[in-house]
This record gives sequence, C-alpha cells and structure tokens, in this order.
Amino acid sequence: MTNPIPLLLLSLWLALLAPLTAWACPTGVPNSLAYIRRDNNRCEGQREGWPVTGSPDLISFTTGNPASYPVTLLLQVPGISRSPILEVQSYDLNYRLDQLAMQPTTEGFTFRLDTRSVLQRLAVPSNSLKAIAYVQQDSERLYYPVILGNSFGRYEFGYYSPERRRFPVFEIRRNGKTILSQPRNQPTRGVISLVWSAKASPAGTYELYIEDDQQQARRFRFMHNPNWL
Repeated sequence: MTNPIPLLLLSLWLALLAPLTAWACPTGVPNSLAYIRRDNNRCEGQREGWPVTGSPDLISFTTGNPASYPVTLLLQVPGISRSPILEVQSYDLNYRLDQLAMQPTTEGFTFRLDTRSVLQRLAVPSNSLKAIAYVQQDSERLYYPVILGNSFGRYEFGYYSPERRRFPVFEIRRNGKTILSQPRNQPTRGVISLVWSAKASPAGTYELYIEDDQQQARRFRFMHNPNWL
C-alpha cells in the first residue's frame, strides 16, 4: 500500500512553489471596489498598499489613452502569437488590473473592459493609467505595446526609479545604433516618461537602454511595427 504522507508533502511543496499572484486575487462581492476576481476573466479593483516596484523597472509601454472612458475600453496587444502577461494600473488610486483572459485575434490579443465596473466608479483619471505587456523569450522579457482604446501615432514608455538618480543615458536603440536619446541630467525619482514618435521607423526588435549615475544599466527589448500606430 502506498504511503500517503510523501504524496501529501509533495502537494504542499508544489503549493508553496505556486506563483504568489495565484493567491493575491481573492473572490469578493461583485459590486465592491476592492481588488477581486471579476466575471471569471480578470482581477481588478483598488488594492491598498500596492507597491509600484521595489527596484528600477519598466512599468509602462503604451499608445493611446482616451480623454474620457467609453463604456467598453478595448485593450489590445498587437503582433503577438501567444497570450501575453498584461498589467494595467494607476498608482494615484492604487488601481490594479491583471490576470486577464485575453482573446486571440488575427492581429494579436484583445480584452474588452467594462469601465463602469471599477474605473468610472473609482474616478481613475484616464491619463494616469500605466500598462505593460510581455512574454518570456530566451530567458528574458520581450515587450509589446498596449493600445489603450485607439493608438495615436506614438509610444509612451514609463520607467520607475525608487531613488533619486540622474540618467545620463536614456535612449532607444536598434542593432547597436541610437534611434532616440533623451538623457535626464537632473536627479529625479518616480515615473520617468519617454515619448517616441515611431511611425517612420521600420518594424523589428528595439531596445530601451538606460544607464544611471551609478553606472547601473538596464535593457528592455521590445517589438515595434508602424502599422500598430
């Protein structure tokens, strides 16, 4: 007879290895504004104390941002063949949207978000939304733009620095060549934005390269296609 104890220990061990996000989205009252599982297709709501990030990181890569919310906000991640990890948030009001069940299309993946459920009730400013989408490729993240509603001809990147830093190198590169350079020579912290009008740039893989005054460098590979803009 098989001893059930090792099987029990194995199950507990596997549970401990499960991603923390699987435990971070509780069920709750549907009309609540708290961060809960909704309609069995997403986790959304206001999460108190939600940290931006504990370390410097890319937190947003988007195009488009409605001046006011439509009843249904279309979230699109173009040019991708497998479902990405997509996170949308507003740090002003601790709004968080993630763990989405996105739908495949011929052009990528989409999600139709009912803004009346949380966004409008919380009065989250549309211009405060940050969104990031990526897949794991070659042991690193490959980022794709998130279209919020309709694209508007340019990208906006959001990089978060928890400490005051200068960034003498803040640029977009392709094949080792600098496409756009916007150094930040004044110490700053928080969300640092970079806007790139990329309509005339050819499709392909690009890199956001950032180096701070401590000579700490970060590279973020991302995809671009002018048809997405």
